[in-house]
Amino acid sequence: MNKIFAIIKREYTSRVRTKGFIISTLLIPLLFLVGFAIPVIATLMNSEKPQKIAVVDQSGQIFSQLQSAFTDTLKNGERLYHFLPVKIGGNDPAALKNHLAKEVEAKQIQGFLIIPADVFDTGKIQYYAKNVSNFSVNERLSRRISKIITRIRLEKQNLDPALIQTLTKGIKLETFKVTRSGKQQKDSGATFAITYILVFMLYMAILIYGATLMRSVLEEKTSRVVEVVVSSVSPFKLMAGKILGVGAVSFTQMFIWGMTLFLISVYGVGLAASLGAGNVLAKFHIPPLDPVVLLYFFLFFILGYILYSIFYAAIGAMVNSEQEAGQFQTPIIMLLVIPIMLIIPVVSNPDSTLAVSLSLFPFTAPIIMFMRISVLMPPVWQIGLSFVILGLTIWGAIWITARIYRVGILMYGKRPNLPEVWKWIKY
Repeated sequence: MNKIFAIIKREYTSRVRTKGFIISTLLIPLLFLVGFAIPVIATLMNSEKPQKIAVVDQSGQIFSQLQSAFTDTLKNGERLYHFLPVKIGGNDPAALKNHLAKEVEAKQIQGFLIIPADVFDTGKIQYYAKNVSNFSVNERLSRRISKIITRIRLEKQNLDPALIQTLTKGIKLETFKVTRSGKQQKDSGATFAITYILVFMLYMAILIYGATLMRSVLEEKTSRVVEVVVSSVSPFKLMAGKILGVGAVSFTQMFIWGMTLFLISVYGVGLAASLGAGNVLAKFHIPPLDPVVLLYFFLFFILGYILYSIFYAAIGAMVNSEQEAGQFQTPIIMLLVIPIMLIIPVVSNPDSTLAVSLSLFPFTAPIIMFMRISVLMPPVWQIGLSFVILGLTIWGAIWITARIYRVGILMYGKRPNLPEVWKWIKY
């Protein structure tokens, strides 16, 4: 055991001290914080200015209702929108547009509206401004003027606009997640976003660190360093030490990333509120990350990493170059890609036959079962069965890979085929 611990220590210390590990470990939490801080900073730095908008109301019925429809104010209480009436009189409409456009250019007004006389039939108005890419302003103008026009249309038909609005009022579906303790938390999609982030972290970590282990084995094999190492330690202990050493490195990184996400989800909204931007994050209804879900995240990461790293170690021992390794690892990558491709149907219906089957299938279980746990906690027996199947699969994979490893790690210059690998296993 001392030799295995020595290999684990060597693999761990040699990797966590590299600049690449330190930068990548700090970069992801930094990206989490930046993603969280952007709406907060944007709110704190939002400095809307009063908007002067000239209105050419050829219908003669809209302008009088604009001021009451746009009651938005700035932080200091000043009105945000000031509508200025413009009479066409005997002016040429084209010349009037040019005149208003010059006022926009001179920043005397921020824009102007052209409301034609037949707006009740066509439903079309025109808005001119230097910046027409502010979708919030565009949507606000469109929605509120549309309400004014609809109300006037109803009044012309001797219908009660208030009654019509009441009868035709739509619904707003609000979603609440019922937690394991029975509490209800408002959730407008943040659960899916957090699940997607964690699942993608699982996928990337298993893929990247599995490939890292494979390259490490391959480098020692091609440099013949392994011949010296196996003279003092058995191939199985060498393989176990390398898998656990690289695994410890990846777990360190995943622990830092996972805890950062957990702390942001638990304390982020409160911190934003203390900075005066709590209302912005409250719109997203970010639920705190369940510690139990986080625990399952680490457990499935460990099991998933061990399962796939065993195969990567076998590939590293069998091949003689990176090119050969690339061909052998394609099936492994495909097995990891399948859960990512199925994230939408699994999250939409986590109790479906497809989701249950894949969460028990050992090669997709680490990602699919965690995906189900994150969205809707499955029955305990399914989680337990998934652990048992994964454990048995890992045990079988170790048994097979250990036989491949002890022969393949010392074989050079020949690309093994399946019959030859089978001989190694039986040897």
